[in-house]
Amino acid sequence: MIEISGAAFNSLDAMMLAHAEAAVRLAADDHGMTLDYSPDSVARLETILAARSPVAEADLDEAIQTWGAYFGEIFRRRYAADWIMAVYPRQAGGEPVAPDQDVAMPALDIEGSHVYPLLKVYRRLTIGPSEDLAGFFARVAGALDAHKGRA
Repeated sequence: MIEISGAAFNSLDAMMLAHAEAAVRLAADDHGMTLDYSPDSVARLETILAARSPVAEADLDEAIQTWGAYFGEIFRRRYAADWIMAVYPRQAGGEPVAPDQDVAMPALDIEGSHVYPLLKVYRRLTIGPSEDLAGFFARVAGALDAHKGRA
């Protein structure tokens, strides 16, 4: 059982879906925008993140969970993927995310390929517009579609 802010979840999938649904509500309530889990909604998500940036350090973890879960749900639904806990792979000689340890985070397993939507949203929120979500989605979806023989 996973607990977050007093809510308990029986699976990582349920927890991530709850965060994604919170993003849908925030988008509607705070920005008057509809997030419908479609690939077209990535552009709306980008607009929302731009409007919400910069994010205060105290609010960063919650923002990453909420918006990253929504971004991930777009991939999960398109590719019938599964949420997993995975360690982000280091490049040769690369430093771990945290000193002296590797950090596991929610990721999507898409036929053996791992996608890290929370990490991408973290980069978008902390680095800025150069970490464009729409471009990332297009590149990853293009590679996954080519691998699966999709048009």
